[in-house]
Amino acid sequence: MVHCNVLRMKPTMNRSSLLLLFFLSVLVSGCSTFSSTQADKRDFAVDTYYPSANEMNLAERHARQYWQKNVSRFGTEPRYLAVTASSILAAELNPEFSVKLDRSETSGAYFTQGISSSSRQGLHAVMLFDTQTDRSVGPQGYIVVDTPPRGQVIRVAQYTVRYIGGG
Repeated sequence: MVHCNVLRMKPTMNRSSLLLLFFLSVLVSGCSTFSSTQADKRDFAVDTYYPSANEMNLAERHARQYWQKNVSRFGTEPRYLAVTASSILAAELNPEFSVKLDRSETSGAYFTQGISSSSRQGLHAVMLFDTQTDRSVGPQGYIVVDTPPRGQVIRVAQYTVRYIGGG
């Protein structure tokens, strides 16, 4: 009978080390997936809105206060903040709004919540605030139906913004 000596190489990492390494890599990659810097590419703007001067001033004030508290946390990107200027009654909207709502990428809540013509639920007017100029982008705001979580980066019309809600 012939015996062969087989050399076995000792692995430098045992199974528990490999398992730990795998777990840590999954954890790190999972954390980056939930980062607020990941932009939701759907357009949250359903229609345009022109707020009153008082609504605009209040929205700008909330955006400034929010930005002063959070600039070090988020950094300078994205440049724009979406701040809630007001809530809107569905009855205030023109008949063409329902057509725009049907075509919207983010209007699921409007249809599932049973919003009536006297309801304010689900309809928000947001103003866009430019953190570099320290003022609103312009007099036009946007109607948003499904609001994302605060701090989430989203798209509103052609802008990439951080949604801050009421500030």
